[in-house]
Amino acid sequence: MSFSAQTDNLRMFSEAVSSKCEKVRFGSEFCEWKIPSLPEVEKAHALAKDRGKVFTYITPRVSDEGLKKIRAQLDFLNGAGKIAIVVNDLGTLNIMGDYPELSPYLGRQLVHMPARCPWLKMRFGDLTSFRLKALKAMIEKRHVEDIYSQTSLNYSPTIRLFQSYGIQGVDLDWIPRCFPYSNFLVKAGLNLFVHLHLIPVALTRKCHTARFLGEKTPENCSKPCDSRAFLLKHRGLTDEAERKLFLQGNVVFRLVQPSRTDTEKLLRSGVTNFVITMNPVTKISSREEIDKLIVHLKQETDQ
Repeated sequence: MSFSAQTDNLRMFSEAVSSKCEKVRFGSEFCEWKIPSLPEVEKAHALAKDRGKVFTYITPRVSDEGLKKIRAQLDFLNGAGKIAIVVNDLGTLNIMGDYPELSPYLGRQLVHMPARCPWLKMRFGDLTSFRLKALKAMIEKRHVEDIYSQTSLNYSPTIRLFQSYGIQGVDLDWIPRCFPYSNFLVKAGLNLFVHLHLIPVALTRKCHTARFLGEKTPENCSKPCDSRAFLLKHRGLTDEAERKLFLQGNVVFRLVQPSRTDTEKLLRSGVTNFVITMNPVTKISSREEIDKLIVHLKQETDQ
C-alpha cells in the first residue's frame, strides 16, 4: 500500500512532508480561487524534494484567467523534473502536450460516477415505475446495477481517447460498489489513486461557504474553508444521511470511512495507491494524524 497526503494549504503541506506517506500532493482540486501562487508551488516542491517525497501537483476546473495561472506553474514544474499533474479541466489537459516532462492524471471532476449520488439506491426496484416498465423489457436487474456502478472510463474508446492525451492514471472515490470494476482500468494500463474519505456530491461555481460567511469577492476571499466546514441537515432525510453530508468551500462532500473488507477488495483488484485529504471534514491536519491512519490501515490489511 502506498499513501499520498493531499492539501491546498502550505502550512498543512509542511506537515504532510514530515509524515509517513510516500507521496505528497499540493494544489486546489476544486476551487479556482485557491490555486496557489507560483512562489507557493515553488516552496512546496522544494519541501517535498528536501524530504525525499514524490511530488504531485493538483489543478482544478478553471476559467481562461485561471488557465493563465496554471500555465505559469506548469512552466516551472516542467523544468523541475518528472512530475505528475492531476488535471480536472479539459482546457488544462489540452495544453499538457506543451510540457513533455509532466505526466497528466485524470482528476475526479473528469471521471463521472453515478454512484456518487448519496440518494441513489442501486437496486432495480428503486427505479421509477416508468423506467422500471421500460427496463424490464430490455435488460436484467444486474445490468442496471452494473451501469450505475461503473465509471465513465469503463469503456475502452474513452480510455484510449484520454491516453492519446498522455493520461497515465486516474483519481477515484471510495465507493465500494464500484470497486469490482476498477480492475478493468488497471488492465487498461491506468494507475489508480483512490481517495479514502471524501466523495464529491455536488460542485458549485459560486462558493456557498463564502456567501454564508460574508466574503465579498472571490479574489480577496480569506479562505475560511481552510478551517471550517458545515454539516448539512435536511428535513426528511435519515440521521445517517445528515451526518455524512458536508459543505466545505464550493463542494458538498459525502464522508465515508474505509473498512478492512473494502480495502482488501481494492488490493485484490490491483489498486495500491490511496489518497489522504487534509481538511476540516476529514479532521486530518497534522503528520501525527496522517501517520496514525496509515499505521491503522496497514495493520488491518497486514501490508
